[in-house]
Amino acid sequence: MNLYRLNLNLLPGLKALLDTQSVSLAAKQMHVTQSAMSRTLAQLREALNDPILVRQGNRIFLSEKALALKDDVNRVVTEASTIFENQQFDPWITEKNFTIAGTYIVLEQILPQILHQFWKQAPHFNFELLQFSPQLDKKLEAGQVDLVLGYVGKPPAGFSYELLMEDSICALVHEDHPLVDQEVTIEDLEQYPVIRHSSWMGSPHFIRDYLEGLSENIRVVAKTPNLPIGLQLVKDTCHILITMERAARYNTYVQDMTMKTLPGKPPRVSYYVVWPEYWEHNRAHRWFREFIINRFRLKLKEMERQEAIINGEVDVLTH
Repeated sequence: MNLYRLNLNLLPGLKALLDTQSVSLAAKQMHVTQSAMSRTLAQLREALNDPILVRQGNRIFLSEKALALKDDVNRVVTEASTIFENQQFDPWITEKNFTIAGTYIVLEQILPQILHQFWKQAPHFNFELLQFSPQLDKKLEAGQVDLVLGYVGKPPAGFSYELLMEDSICALVHEDHPLVDQEVTIEDLEQYPVIRHSSWMGSPHFIRDYLEGLSENIRVVAKTPNLPIGLQLVKDTCHILITMERAARYNTYVQDMTMKTLPGKPPRVSYYVVWPEYWEHNRAHRWFREFIINRFRLKLKEMERQEAIINGEVDVLTH
C-alpha cells in the first residue's frame, strides 16, 4: 500500500473511537461535531473493511479487528505526536492529559501535595486518578493508564519502570489487644481472627501466600482493599490486621493502634513506578513522570525524618 495515499488524519479519530467505543464521546474528545465523527467512522470502516463499532442489543462494542488494532493504534499515535511535541515542549504552555494509578494512601496522602507543586510549573496538565482495582491490570495493558505509582512485582512486558521503594508487611492491633505488649507468634495468628488486604497491583497474593505458609489454621475473617477500611474493621476488637509497614507508619488514620512484627520471614516487597514503553521518549511524559517520581521520593524522606524525630532517632538519619 502506498503510504502517501493513506489519510493519516484518520488515526486520531480511530484512537478516540477505540478509547471511548462511542461516536458521541469520541467527538467530544476530538472537539468536533458528532456528524463529523460519524463521517470519520464511515471512512475508517471503508479503509479497514471493518465496522469498528458493533451493536449488540442496547450496547456498542469494538469489533474483533478493532480490539486487535487498539494497542498498535495507541502506540503509533503517541509516537507520532511525540515527534512534534518534543520540538516545542514547554511545561508552562503544554496541554496534556494523563492517567495516574496508585494505592489509596498514595492518592489521598501523597499525590495531592505533589500535584499542587506540579501545577505551579505546568498549569495545563490534566489528570485522572485511579485507585488500584482488579480491573486496573487490564487498563494498564490496554494503554489506558500512563503512570502507576506502587506497582508490586515485576511489571509486564512492554512497560518501562523504576524502583520506587521497598517495604515489608506487619501486624496492627488495637491498643487494648492482649498482644499489645507481646511478640506475635504463629499460635497468636491461629487464635485471633485476621484481617488482610485482598489484592495489590502486580502481585495480589503475597500476603495470602505468607499466611498460608505459616499455618493452615489461620482464619481470615475479612479482606479489605485499603488500610482505612481495615482499621475500622479491627478497631475495638481482638482481630489482627495484616498490612504494609510503610502504610502503617505514615498513614494518618493509624490511631490507637500498635505495630507488631510478624513471625517467620515476612516477604519483602518492591514497589515500582511503571509506564508504557511508548511514552519513554516523549518529553512531556518524561518531564511529568520525573517530576512525580522525584517529589514522591522527597516526600518519603520527609515522612521518614518526621518519624525519626518522633522516635528520637533524628541523629541516625543525619549521618
